[in-house]
Amino acid sequence: MNYKVISILVVSGFTAQADVLTSTTQRFFGLGGQYPGYTDGSEETPASALDQAPYSPADSDLGVQEILVERGSREPVIFDFITSILRTDSAPSRTGADRSSWVSASSISVAWRPHIAQGWFADFGIGQDILRYDRTDGLDFENLSTRLGVFKVLPDLDDTIIFARYEYQRITLNSLSDGNYNAQRLRAGLEKIVWSIPRQQVVVNLSGAYEWSANPQSLERNEFSAEFAYSYSLTDSIYTVLSGKVYRFNYDQFGRDDWTYVLSTELIWQMNERCRASAVLLFDKNVSDTFGNFNEYEAWSGGLALGVELTF
Repeated sequence: MNYKVISILVVSGFTAQADVLTSTTQRFFGLGGQYPGYTDGSEETPASALDQAPYSPADSDLGVQEILVERGSREPVIFDFITSILRTDSAPSRTGADRSSWVSASSISVAWRPHIAQGWFADFGIGQDILRYDRTDGLDFENLSTRLGVFKVLPDLDDTIIFARYEYQRITLNSLSDGNYNAQRLRAGLEKIVWSIPRQQVVVNLSGAYEWSANPQSLERNEFSAEFAYSYSLTDSIYTVLSGKVYRFNYDQFGRDDWTYVLSTELIWQMNERCRASAVLLFDKNVSDTFGNFNEYEAWSGGLALGVELTF
């Protein structure tokens, strides 16, 4: 696909660049880091990769054994950093050419989830993503995401988690000071472990987002999404994750509707409670109803990553 044709639809090349960037953000960071996940056990050190008790030959008789940890006197601040080296066969560029490229993708985030009352938790988070392509015409960019919300575990609904939050996203083109895209939205949804046996589990996340402001305004949109993730532990420290995501974007202008599909598989080695390494392969595709199949793309990407998580 030639990304320069997007400017025909949205009038200016500036808007076209922002549209490319939102797609690239979806590819590597899950809609700009707006999906923190509430069932990953990040508030405490897990006993195993899936937050289950260490495996034993009796697991087939006893079923899943979860580790319950007493809540401390205060909720920790969670610091997470991950850096990746990836190869993609479709990288956005200023010239509009669709070519393969190596890309460095790094993400740093800070989260705090204090208990409020009656099982409700606050959810504060801020993150910065940085992408750098090895091609000279690659669209290097930075993505800032923040969230402020609440969530609750509902024991009567088999530990279903409901959440609601305010999100702010800002994208810059190789410059932290000059904003090229920003948006504010409200998101609500639910997350649940729908299936769990020793070594395996499936998590489902459903959400919808209402966006009341965006700059450029032509990119203002509402969103509905569904995501599942199947995890299988090979050992207590090595596990795989197969995930699928479907997003529907309804744009306020031009009557545009997009469907985005993302499939990924990941092999993760939890070296210790703080460090992890992973190998990932993902495929993403965007289908749009715009004239001439503008805004449509698909890409394969894969590479290696190293992450560190600290609590204070």
